[in-house]
Amino acid sequence: MITSDSGEVQTLTDHFIRAVFGILGICLCWAIFVSDSGSQQAANNGPSLRSTSSPETGSDGKAIPDVSVIDQNGRPRRFYSDLVKQKVVAINFVYTTCTMICPPLGATFGKLQKSLGEHFGKDVFLISISVDPAADSPDRLRSWAAQFGAQPGWTLVTGHKMEINRLLKALGSDTASPESHSPMVLIINDKRAAWKRVYGLGATAALSRSIEQMLALSSASASEKNK
Repeated sequence: MITSDSGEVQTLTDHFIRAVFGILGICLCWAIFVSDSGSQQAANNGPSLRSTSSPETGSDGKAIPDVSVIDQNGRPRRFYSDLVKQKVVAINFVYTTCTMICPPLGATFGKLQKSLGEHFGKDVFLISISVDPAADSPDRLRSWAAQFGAQPGWTLVTGHKMEINRLLKALGSDTASPESHSPMVLIINDKRAAWKRVYGLGATAALSRSIEQMLALSSASASEKNK
């Protein structure tokens, strides 16, 4: 009887240990799931911040190439130095012969010029990058933007295909062909090294709010320095 009782106790102990380890395993998996979900939610809903040592590095660690581009007025520009450095910018990706998503993207940027109010052209700048630089000359970009009432503060750029492809890849918008490009709008607060990607075919008011949230990061930073 003593031997039998000892065996039963040992069996119960083994079951208990297995149950404890099983519960711990479930808790660990749940913690990992919650952590990953939270990170994904933060990536989708808010700007990602990261301090960087290089002013040409975005929050995802990728460098913004300072490639040579040509704006809609035929002026040579350096993409990072002239258009992005120390600014808040919203960037979309278009081409002038596109008949599907590009006209709505252009129309949204046209409306943003008004919805951003006094911030437009002063605190916030719009940039459209051609994903078909071989066909999109400065004249064609200027004519295309004129449909949407483009004003100073909205810059459209084209350039050598190799340079533009390098830029598109760094900004996460390189595609196999112009037709397959994304309607994503990339918002960058360069001072805070913050990037945020948003859907470019949604309501203009929603996009404007996202831009203003990124702009507010600069104001928050200035307030912290003054304390």
